[in-house]
Amino acid sequence: MLFVIARRDKPGMGGKRAELLTAHAEYQKAFMPVITFGGGLVEDGTDVDNFVYGEEGIRQVTGNVLVLDVPDRAAAEAMHANDPYTLGGVFETVIIEPFLQRVPPL
Repeated sequence: MLFVIARRDKPGMGGKRAELLTAHAEYQKAFMPVITFGGGLVEDGTDVDNFVYGEEGIRQVTGNVLVLDVPDRAAAEAMHANDPYTLGGVFETVIIEPFLQRVPPL
């Protein structure tokens, strides 16, 4: 079942994101088989065509969106709850909901 996780950072979390980047990236590796798609929300004016995923670039990220194909809500919530960004207090707002993909059609 598809679930969306949409997370917006608390203001001023660029430094914390940079500090936790390596741990977050390592944590997500185990979930790559169930991540349908995902990516970062970025500040207006960010050059997304030349974005460098590293300690400097990550400071322009203000949140993220993931779509997971997992058995149930508990799996999606566990993925979020144990993310180093979550444990580090980065997020201000979190939405975890079942997702109905309509575009593009499956």
